[in-house]
Amino acid sequence: MIAGLLYLIGLIAVLVCVAIAGYSAPAMIASFTAAMDAGNANMFEVIAALAGGLAWVIWPVITGLALMGFGRVIMLLSSINRSLRGQG
Repeated sequence: MIAGLLYLIGLIAVLVCVAIAGYSAPAMIASFTAAMDAGNANMFEVIAALAGGLAWVIWPVITGLALMGFGRVIMLLSSINRSLRGQG
């Protein structure tokens, strides 16, 4: 039960973060396209500025993936425990 909740909470966290980050994607694409069309833009500076705008997404996504991983490990260990309990 706990493993399923951990997995579900992690999945929701990742999906919400990706959806919120995707909501700002059209503006980021437009600013990148405008910078590249200007001709004198430094590509590394433009990409660094765009990545800085998405820096907040890193930790919630990593945390959500870790929660999903912990949930899966607990599910695996409980299934191994159930299968070995029958042998004895």
